[in-house]
Amino acid sequence: MKRIIYFNIFLLALFTFFYNVNIVNAKKIPNLVGTWQGENIKSTLKKGFLRSNNTVEITEQADRLFKGFVIHKGGKEAFVGVIKSDSKNFFWADSSDDDGKVIGTILKKNKIETCYLDSGKDAVAGCSILLRQD
Repeated sequence: MKRIIYFNIFLLALFTFFYNVNIVNAKKIPNLVGTWQGENIKSTLKKGFLRSNNTVEITEQADRLFKGFVIHKGGKEAFVGVIKSDSKNFFWADSSDDDGKVIGTILKKNKIETCYLDSGKDAVAGCSILLRQD
């Protein structure tokens, strides 16, 4: 009888240990909502090497899914995105007719890097380090 009690206590302790380890190791999904700004550097086939300021506003987020817009000289361009399961990397696709995509990395709570790639005769490759403003 004592063996059964000790065995049950052991199983309970083992279960509690692994349950707590899973809670501690669970990755918290970062909140990306806010206005992000920074410098963009890019290389283009059409215009050469360029630098400009970049503003991104992420307006909504539900779990790992988010949406917002990029502010350009010509207005706002909407996009939708997803944070990968590692809670560090993300992707977004914009509403324009080109086939470019953004690949991003969460560097810190208020600092992200976004890189844009678009192939074809007007190819573009560029990256921005963006800081949350609000």
